[in-house]
Amino acid sequence: MGIRWGGTGRGRGAAGLGSVVAILLAVQGWLASPIAAAADGQGAQASARSFELRIEQRRVPQAQRTLRATEGERVELRWIADEPLVLHLHGYDIETRVAPGKPAITSFTARLTGRFPVAIHVDGVPGRSDSSAKSSSHHHVTLLHVEVHPR
Repeated sequence: MGIRWGGTGRGRGAAGLGSVVAILLAVQGWLASPIAAAADGQGAQASARSFELRIEQRRVPQAQRTLRATEGERVELRWIADEPLVLHLHGYDIETRVAPGKPAITSFTARLTGRFPVAIHVDGVPGRSDSSAKSSSHHHVTLLHVEVHPR
């Protein structure tokens, strides 16, 4: 059965118009669903979480020693340090070199859940000769932890 565009009898033109309106509303609803899904985060890009971190004497403030994110989020760790450092995010295997007074960024998508240490790798820092580093070929100091919680 097709839609009649021009009525041949009384009242049929109004019924045909009603059918057209119903079809248009249905199509509009169908087209709007991807937009609604993107608006509520279902089809949108992952949300971002950013942390401003200042390292002084190889430490961050106590309140920043555990950072929390949710699985699927884009995470940015924005670093400033008072000395040259090599930072390693374990579990994600990401290294970031930080120079004094120059901002550096470690960014990743939180795909793995768990608790991951960010460590200072002493053997990768130019000009450092800590006595503890001499006793082993690879030494690191845990700076903070990133916790990625499931959705």
